[in-house]
Amino acid sequence: MAEATVPPKRRKTLLLVVGLVLLLVAIAAAAAFFLIRNKQLEAYSFGDEPDPQAQAAQAKKTPERSDASKHVFAALDMFTANLADRERERFAQIAVMVEVKDSKAETALKVVVPPVRSDILLMLTAKNAEELLTLDGKRKLAQQILDIARTRIAPEFRGDVFAVHFSSFVIQ
Repeated sequence: MAEATVPPKRRKTLLLVVGLVLLLVAIAAAAAFFLIRNKQLEAYSFGDEPDPQAQAAQAKKTPERSDASKHVFAALDMFTANLADRERERFAQIAVMVEVKDSKAETALKVVVPPVRSDILLMLTAKNAEELLTLDGKRKLAQQILDIARTRIAPEFRGDVFAVHFSSFVIQ
């Protein structure tokens, strides 16, 4: 019985075709990654413009930013908390970054991390998943965390705490 063998020239052609297909898949994956990443950066602005009254109110609340390129991002440890849902047990796992003016403000924030974390955890356990799953709910949570950080930090640094950013947000 004769075995079916692929002639050498045909094998090289097959390898070349498979190699080209893999190369095209890799290029497509890289392009998709960059397009998705770019969309995420665009989506960071949330795609909608707040009304002028909301902007004016936010400007009164938020101190004017100095040179944003010099800002420091202080990471708070991951927060994991049971939510106040009555129907079923749910929890939130959230990673938070606090944007501050400089390393002095970061140091002042790190001094008060335990009470800040405690206040945030207490607040999270009073929320339900429905609140936190909406964009508005996430924005409110960020503002509430910002208020907690500003309340707990030393008075001379309150104007140096600019924003709260989420680096991870999971609800299960």
